[in-house]
Amino acid sequence: MELVIEAQARTVLGKQNIKLRKQGILPAVLYGSGKESVHLQIASKAFDKIYRKAGENTLVNLKIDGKTETKVLIHDVAKHFMRDEAIHVDFYEVDLTKKTHAKVPLEFIGIAPAVKELGGILLKVANEIEVEALPADLPHKIEIDLTGLKTFENTIRLADVKVSDKVKILGNPDDMIVSVQAPRSEEELASLEQPTAEAEKAAVEALTKVPEAVVEGEGVSAESVKAEKAEKKETKAEEKAEKK
Repeated sequence: MELVIEAQARTVLGKQNIKLRKQGILPAVLYGSGKESVHLQIASKAFDKIYRKAGENTLVNLKIDGKTETKVLIHDVAKHFMRDEAIHVDFYEVDLTKKTHAKVPLEFIGIAPAVKELGGILLKVANEIEVEALPADLPHKIEIDLTGLKTFENTIRLADVKVSDKVKILGNPDDMIVSVQAPRSEEELASLEQPTAEAEKAAVEALTKVPEAVVEGEGVSAESVKAEKAEKKETKAEEKAEKK
């Protein structure tokens, strides 16, 4: 089933876009290689619904003013700095005959035996990978099967990811995708939770050590500095009293 986004030409620009957002309308721009940008507006709720399905790596039919229809990728979505909601969208009109790059999300399936049976900790290093393919061949997601992680030595690297022969995975083949870390022993956990005797001793010494201030290149104790300040304070008080 093809995904369709209804859009209208937008004449409101700049700061006036704030009014559109308050009305539930999302400002957008359509552009493509060698093509002039087109300012658009779309219903925020309708966009959110399509975006959840398509992401940024699935072709979408963009229908403008109920007439012109073009194949696009949701290239970039600007979010509100405090709320997780779109405030602007860029659509990229693709050339169906030319390959493009896109980041595809990973979906981890299955349970790693090293986690279930050995009590290991699953470490996901990447949540998406970059691929190259014709726009129509871009995968919506890539599944990563965890059932092969039977020991703590087993890992899944970029070279292990399986995709269609129409899709090329970009990046270093040795890059880690997921692994399983051995659980910590009781001794290791205890050493993390309780400071060593040396650390405790150092902390106590740091709290009780008298800091030194440097005055004209000479070391002076904190007590001397305090006494000097008190003396100056008393002198000022006396001078003030004499003036009265």
